Amino acid sequence: MWTGKARPDYVLQNMMGAGIDFIITKVDREGGYAIASRRQAARAQRYFFAHRPDLCREGARVKCRMLSVGPRRCLVECYGHDIGLTQRELSYTAIADLREQYHPGDELDCVVKRYNAAQRELEISVKETESNPFDGAELRHPVGSRRYAVIAGKYGGGVFCNLPDGTVCMCNYSYQHEDSDFQAGDSVMLVVQRFETEKRQMYGKILSKW
Repeated sequence: MWTGKARPDYVLQNMMGAGIDFIITKVDREGGYAIASRRQAARAQRYFFAHRPDLCREGARVKCRMLSVGPRRCLVECYGHDIGLTQRELSYTAIADLREQYHPGDELDCVVKRYNAAQRELEISVKETESNPFDGAELRHPVGSRRYAVIAGKYGGGVFCNLPDGTVCMCNYSYQHEDSDFQAGDSVMLVVQRFETEKRQMYGKILSKW
């Protein structure tokens, strides 16, 4: 039984296959049904989490379960905390549609970034369980080198391209090309132009389709 603040319909519609914990509060044997509370189950899990320093400390490795997945955002559950995540928290690699890689019911490793027991606020990162592909990219892909990549998406005037090793390169086009010439999923040849260490970002120019 959902109590309190209900989730929007579009979240519930994308939850098929998710694993959810409930506490049975009443059984009607004559009617053939049971009443359960997810709120009580989540409260018990949060209490357990808050009293385990090995779980709630910053940097701890824990598990989270995927509840609902949309194109740009998803909802996960971690020890009774429902947490909304974007691609920024999920992967170093650009993902055009999260539904292509994540599904309700998936169990993922994550890292505790921040925990406030009083406010019942938990911040986690899935991507930080792995090394950042940007580390060492300047040696693997020196400025001026040409690389094969796949367009993951277009955001704010830039084109995000994924290299085979997971490095993301933000690109623009050569003068002879227009934005309409390329779509997400296209394989391209790019040239590496520069690196910005503070932003941890690699930049390049798309030369042609591959």
